[in-house]
Order: sequence, then C-alpha cells, then structure tokens
Amino acid sequence: MAVTLKDIARECGVSYSTVSKALKDSPLVTDATKRIIKEKAEEMNYIPNNSARSLVSNRSNTIGLIWPAVDRVAITTLASQINQALKKEGYFMVISIEDPITAAQKFLELRFDGVIIFDEGEHTTLPTKITKNIPVVAYGVERELDYPTINVNHDLAMKQAIDALISQGYQQIDYIGDIHTNDMRQIVKKDTFISHCQERNISYRMIHSGGLSEEGASRAIKAFLVNDKLNGGIICGSYDITRGLLHNLKDNVNAHTIFSYDNIDQFKSIDTPIYSVGVPSHIIAQNLVDVLLNAIKTNQVNRSIIQLKPKIRYQ
Repeated sequence: MAVTLKDIARECGVSYSTVSKALKDSPLVTDATKRIIKEKAEEMNYIPNNSARSLVSNRSNTIGLIWPAVDRVAITTLASQINQALKKEGYFMVISIEDPITAAQKFLELRFDGVIIFDEGEHTTLPTKITKNIPVVAYGVERELDYPTINVNHDLAMKQAIDALISQGYQQIDYIGDIHTNDMRQIVKKDTFISHCQERNISYRMIHSGGLSEEGASRAIKAFLVNDKLNGGIICGSYDITRGLLHNLKDNVNAHTIFSYDNIDQFKSIDTPIYSVGVPSHIIAQNLVDVLLNAIKTNQVNRSIIQLKPKIRYQ
C-alpha cells in the first residue's frame, strides 16, 4: 500500500496539516519539526501524489512534447535542449512519438500544463477541442493555426547557403535531401532551393536522400555515386544526411564545399570542415519554452508566428 500523509502524521505524532506544510517547506513549521517529518517520510518511502496536488492547484508542472522521432541527432538535440529550458523553469517534460492527436488528448486528460508539437502539416494539426483546453505551441513553418508557431525560416536558410556557394564561385550545386515527403519543413527547403537556383541562374540537381536518417542517406548517396559524381558545391537537408554523405566522400571530401541545414554543436565533432545553416537549436528551444510558458501564465490563446533568423556557421 502507498504511504500517505496521514501515515506519516501518525508515526510522527503530529497533525496531517503539519505534515503537509512541512513537506512543502512552509515557514509555519519549525525547522526541527520539518527535519523529523522529512526523515520519517524518507524512511517510509513516501512518494508525493502529484495528481492529487494538480487537482487542487490546477497545475501539474508537466509539459508534453509531441515529436516525430527520437532516432535523428538534430531532433534529439532539440528535444534535449527544450527539456533543459523547461527544467530551469521548474517543469518536467514527457515526450511522445504517438499520433499527435492521440498524444495531445492524453496529455490533456493527464492535466499537463501545456503541449509543444513538431508541426509537419495537416496530419499534425491539433483540433480546436484540444487547443481550447490546453496551451499549445508549434515548431513549424508559417501557416495559419489556432496556436502560436515558431518559424525558423527554412527558406531564408536555403537562400543563404546558395548565395554563399555562389560567392565562392560555384555555378553547379547539388541538393541532397528528403525529396519525396509530406513534411512541410523539407518541402520548403526543397522548393526554395529550386526557385532560388533558378532565380540566380545556377545549374542544380536534386538527389533524394531516402529519408532523413544517416543510414538511409548513406545508402542513397552510395547508389547515386555508382553512375555519377557529385558537384563541388553541396547543400544537405539535415545533419544526419550530411553524416550519410561523409561516409561516401572519404578521401575526396576536400573537393567539395558542404553546407548543411541544422545549426547544432555536433558539427564540431566532425573532422571535415562544414558550413551549417539555420537557427541555433538552443535558441529554438528557448523560444518554444518562453512562448508556451507565457501562454500558460496568461491563459490567453494567440495565433502569432514568431520569426527566427537563421545563421551560417563554419564548423
């Protein structure tokens, strides 16, 4: 049987109210009494009933994160940084890779304080019946939603990478990315790459990475290189795709200038000099947390789109 506050009160010879106050560090209880009660609670293996507390305070201090996967470096890096930012604010984070609507509904039933969602398109759009009852913020692209969105401007990042390669003298550029996808982020990267190359009169090719994983990209690029060669200027759609590319370049890597989407610190561990482009992941994480906690605090629904500016970093 679970140990209750009444059990601790009985063992300590004090009232239920005194135990409750002591475990909350109330100044109404002396330090000596607090110490006795806390030691007894530890001895009896007492576990606080946070569900009961949340019913009283209407706060669980728990945030739900709905994420597409946990097998990609950039995604797990951002999730970890969101967790760190929430932890500093006294929140606990729970991550789900379940269907977004199912996950959000469960978070709502469990009385979580808010939800952060990785917005990929219509299949990840949360319905009004959920968003009216729990604060939500999305990491996505600019589109109309019933909740705020952090937009990292993937289109501007692609333009920055293309212009940087042109400034280095490249007139032929390859894009390696997830070409066949419904993920709006990847679609924006792909479409912007094509339109901006056409606008700048640059010759380009689109090479399908076979998805967003390092292993899939490595296989796809290996198959491409059987019958063809890569151009000197290359833009990769993600950190993991870049890792897949490097498996295949080996001694020929210095013949290429590589730009990669995802501005994360893991690039520093790669021996090959690479330009990364995008909003630094810790800035994305902090903005997601700040916007969500403000919504929780004010209890106001807004549809704002927070624009973040990408940067190029030479790793």
